[in-house]
Amino acid sequence: MVKTLNPVSKAVYTLIKDGSLKTGIFDKKMFSVYPFQFSPQQLIFLTQCVEQVAEVDGCCAEVGCNRGYTTAFLNRFMAESGLKKPYFAIDTFSGFIADHVDHEVEARGKSESIRFKMADNKKTWFDRSMEVTGIDGLTAIQADAATFDYASIGPIAFCLLDVDLYVPIAEALPDIFENVAPGGIIVVDDCAPDQAWDGALQAYDEFVAARNLPHDVRHHKLGVIEKPAGA
Repeated sequence: MVKTLNPVSKAVYTLIKDGSLKTGIFDKKMFSVYPFQFSPQQLIFLTQCVEQVAEVDGCCAEVGCNRGYTTAFLNRFMAESGLKKPYFAIDTFSGFIADHVDHEVEARGKSESIRFKMADNKKTWFDRSMEVTGIDGLTAIQADAATFDYASIGPIAFCLLDVDLYVPIAEALPDIFENVAPGGIIVVDDCAPDQAWDGALQAYDEFVAARNLPHDVRHHKLGVIEKPAGA
């Protein structure tokens, strides 16, 4: 069923959208039809990872989910594919932790402007977005990725780790890996050099090197870690 606006709502919506057409003020909200921070190939790869772990014991976890666009996409994919696994969405739902940004600015030379990225969010907004989108069976947890107890949701079959900064990724990866089932997969986003979030690449490089695991970055920025069977 196609939802229609009442006349007053439609008039207001039209006024705002036409105003944005002239001024560009609300362009991203009014005219963007591709909300994902992943390319189509990257999204397809994530679905392939989820399919690959279908028979692996454990849940799916998305650590760093912001507004929930990718969360909704992956959950809908799993539902359509008949993949039944618990799904946990873990985020601060309030932006970056101050100490984590301090490290980026002071130790890694990043701009102060990153301090305010992703801050305009609330868990209540995320929960409502999932409800309106018809996503069932998902558990959202408000927590710091660096200190969250991943054993509390383990074992983990698939984890998308997308928290952008060096400190939370460096601190979360050992605990996540410890709780990933053999044959499970971790994908670390933003593993690309010379960009705002290249702390992710540094943390990924250090982790795989320390454990003698393959360095495997797919589709320009997805750092893959597969836990060997029997590990």
